[in-house]
Amino acid sequence: MISSSGIAAIRVNWSCGGGVAALALLWLAPLAAAADQKPITYEDHVAAILKKNCATCHGDGKQEAGLNLASYSGVMKGSGGGEIVVAGRSSGSRLIEVITAPDDGERMPPDGDRVPVDQVALIAKWIDTGLRENTGSSAAAMRTLGFKPAAPATAAGPGAVPVKLAAIERPETIRPFPVLALAASPRAPVVATAGYGAIDLYSSLDTRYGALPFPEGEPLVLGFSRSGRLLLAAGGRPVQSGSAVLFDVATGKRMASVGDEPDAIIAADISPDEKLVAIGCTSRLIKLYSTENGSLKATIDKHTDWVTAVAFSPDGKYLATGDRIGNIHLWDGGSGGVILPLAEHKQSVRALSWRSDSGVVASCGEDGKVVWWDVKDGWPLMNKPTAHAGGVLDCQFGPQGELATCGRDGLVRLWSAEGNETKQFSIIEDTPADAKPPVGVKILPTRVAVSNDGSIVFAGDTAGRMHGWSTK
Repeated sequence: MISSSGIAAIRVNWSCGGGVAALALLWLAPLAAAADQKPITYEDHVAAILKKNCATCHGDGKQEAGLNLASYSGVMKGSGGGEIVVAGRSSGSRLIEVITAPDDGERMPPDGDRVPVDQVALIAKWIDTGLRENTGSSAAAMRTLGFKPAAPATAAGPGAVPVKLAAIERPETIRPFPVLALAASPRAPVVATAGYGAIDLYSSLDTRYGALPFPEGEPLVLGFSRSGRLLLAAGGRPVQSGSAVLFDVATGKRMASVGDEPDAIIAADISPDEKLVAIGCTSRLIKLYSTENGSLKATIDKHTDWVTAVAFSPDGKYLATGDRIGNIHLWDGGSGGVILPLAEHKQSVRALSWRSDSGVVASCGEDGKVVWWDVKDGWPLMNKPTAHAGGVLDCQFGPQGELATCGRDGLVRLWSAEGNETKQFSIIEDTPADAKPPVGVKILPTRVAVSNDGSIVFAGDTAGRMHGWSTK
């Protein structure tokens, strides 16, 4: 375990994680077993369900809204309102939406019993596995998370490492302060963690470099520039003040401070060229500031609730933002002009993270979902609807396209570049017996990060401690 007072040797303490359900709906064991034996098809599995529940209004004799579900071609054609199934995306298919609608007046069929949950799950799996007509059919073309890591091109040479940071006086707290922010340099073995009134800097192994003062209050956001030269810290004092500060990583010197908010800043990022800082506020606004003179360059007024996540793409082309009710928007990274919405989450977006090639952004939320988005058109390439029971609290990409996540189930998970779970770590199992919380008090991971070489997954927790596990 890595303690907040000094990083101990990284401990290899993991167990292989099982696959996470691909649907938010219940998948019963018999159906999973059947799926292992042969693919789900319209003729073998779906046609009978649709005939029993939908043929009265959408069969060969009668087609309300121009929809005929009695044949494969009819399902593929859709209704007068457009397609009703989208290969690979049951969550975005109109058919699933209408047969699971919570409102009795909107749900189909309009009369009689609702479609049983196991049959809905079967239809959803048919959609997600490619809409096969029969066992001789090929799956419809679906996108993948194909990824080829590229060498960092932001700056020449290794990233900055702290050298002889000055000693600081830190405020005392009654109890350990939770790790509310955590970041790893993309170019050097440096990890930053948030404490009250201070930011601690560690190496990826066993060295504590020192600390930086943050008299503004609570550092709620930490992030390194793509060059690894600068550290962004944002936060403040809730309902009092908020600002974002840039530090020189090597010297600890404060380089700039932007924003003067009446509340703590809860989301922020620095552009790859280090010329802009974007902040997200409880005012529902996104503000872009110049790092050269602190001037406000643009204000984005689109979100309808607190802005909880802000992230520039590594190439600087995009800015992604998320809010407390699940909305995600993609903007032009320079001007703040709107590009497109990303719609999948139903509850608060907790984090956004960009893959190093800028082609995919990952989101996670309190609804338990982790989604990998193709930013060309907003397509969800991969959706893990139950990635963490109770909600996902953070997600961060590593250098090889791997994704680390943590959640309210007390677990930290590592997903491969293909979107498969490869490792699982437990905060509780990694907590020494003499540090176990009282009965009824649960320790949760708060933030995650992946070291610059991808060899270590870090996590902070609600007890103020840091953990680290080998990915090998």
